[in-house]
Amino acid sequence: MAARLITYHLKSDPSKTDYEGFANVLQTYDYIQLSETSYAIASDEYPKEIFQKLEPFIDPDDCLVVIALSRFYMAHHNQDVLAWLDANV
Repeated sequence: MAARLITYHLKSDPSKTDYEGFANVLQTYDYIQLSETSYAIASDEYPKEIFQKLEPFIDPDDCLVVIALSRFYMAHHNQDVLAWLDANV
C-alpha cells in the first residue's frame, strides 16, 4: 500500500463549514497524525482522488495539499509515527 501526505489550513469559522465531514473522510483511511494539520494516510488512491473526496468539505479560503509520499524521507518524531511511516511508506 502507498502512503499519502495530507496537509491543510482551515481558515473558516467551523460553524460555517462542514469540517466534521472533512475529518470523517480522513478517518476512513489507516492514518497517523504528523502535526496539528498534517496526516499521513495509507492508500493506493491517487492524490487527485483523495483531494476530490476532501474538497467538498473545505471553504474556498482554506488550503489543502495531498502529496504522494516516497521512501526517501527523514523524520524526527515519536516512535508510533516512525513505526507507521516505516510500515507504510
